[in-house]
Amino acid sequence: MLASWVTVAWAASDEGARALREGRVDDALVLLAAAVAESPSDAEAWWELGWAAWAKDDPAAAAEAWTHVETLRPDHPDLSTWLPAARVRARLAGVPLPVAPPETTPTSRTLRFVAGGDTMMGSDLKRGAAGLAPGNGESLFDDTRTLFKEADVAFLNLEGPLADGLPSTKCSEGSSVCYAFRTPTRYADALTSIGLDFGQLANNHAFDVGAEGNASSMAALDARGIAHAGRWGDVGYIERNGVKIALVAAHSGSCCLNVNDLDEVRRQVAAADEQADLVVFAFHGGREGAEYRHVPKELEIAWGERRGDVHALAHAAVDAGADLVIGTGPHVLRAMEVYQGRLIAYSLGNYMGYRQFGTSGGFGGRTVLLDATLADNGVLVSARLHPLAMDASSVPHPDPDKTALQDVRELSAADFPTSGVQVAADGVLSWGPR
Repeated sequence: MLASWVTVAWAASDEGARALREGRVDDALVLLAAAVAESPSDAEAWWELGWAAWAKDDPAAAAEAWTHVETLRPDHPDLSTWLPAARVRARLAGVPLPVAPPETTPTSRTLRFVAGGDTMMGSDLKRGAAGLAPGNGESLFDDTRTLFKEADVAFLNLEGPLADGLPSTKCSEGSSVCYAFRTPTRYADALTSIGLDFGQLANNHAFDVGAEGNASSMAALDARGIAHAGRWGDVGYIERNGVKIALVAAHSGSCCLNVNDLDEVRRQVAAADEQADLVVFAFHGGREGAEYRHVPKELEIAWGERRGDVHALAHAAVDAGADLVIGTGPHVLRAMEVYQGRLIAYSLGNYMGYRQFGTSGGFGGRTVLLDATLADNGVLVSARLHPLAMDASSVPHPDPDKTALQDVRELSAADFPTSGVQVAADGVLSWGPR
């Protein structure tokens, strides 16, 4: 993880830069502090000192160092991404946490939320036009558009950047275990066609074509009035029916609010709750694949990366002010529970992965759209699951077999015998004593 944070281009101190690359953070701090003291106009020394402070989990010191870089070399590569991130993290440290538990009695005014899981509308990186749906991709949503448009708030996790022609260096040539996506920006028109309100950009594909690609995604959504949450400080806000709603998102990578740092998650949720009536917390975490359908209630590690204890994460978010928790990442459905009157969906699985996501072997071929009505104080009023099945191109359609309902029913009963939702044959959820 540390190595991915550090890009040493012109190190002011070879020894300090080497110490940082090797993970000897304390040594790096001493050596790089000495370097800037000796040469205070050396932007590269300040840049590396900022990384050493970041690795030490001291965002205030990182922000101070990178502010020197901003003064000395405002066009420094990646400064526009990481200086705001450090400043946001430094501010979060001072955000107070709520001391009272959330209300559990619903108010009379309600809003309807419809949410889908991992969504990838096609990629032209490897297959060119063959990897893309016709037109702007509107046809991908033909069988589910009405559900989204009927909602007050529609949500999707957008797996892969909306970008035109930007290269990717993420995967080595011929790799069978690394995946990178790039969807042309015109496909954001398909999201407009369903009335999407919130797009999650905190996931392991958001930076598939670098920070520039992530910025392109944000710009494409901004141009269409779609709020988003992803990189540090990117919190989405909308207003519907006089109710202000915030989206906070977290991921296991260094780009974004991190699923492993519960204190910062709590403080970001609490800060958003101060600005909004309702807070949706979306996370991308947990191990991936059909063998990881259960919520283990412990830290999950995949390919050496810490993917969070998603049970502790979800509860921490609700305790801090989140009113609806939406999980993605495992690419399969997981259990749902009601905690403090708030609905937690631990994984909505794959919603769409045009010619990219597999559907065999139990790996995401069946899924649901979550349809939940919340009171304007956040308490869950009612909810329903709409079962879907993906076709051979990983495009969702209504599933007459309703296989996904059985999945959520069994997983919720097994993982949360007292707080898990109960799923009726028509997809309607109930909760409380069994």
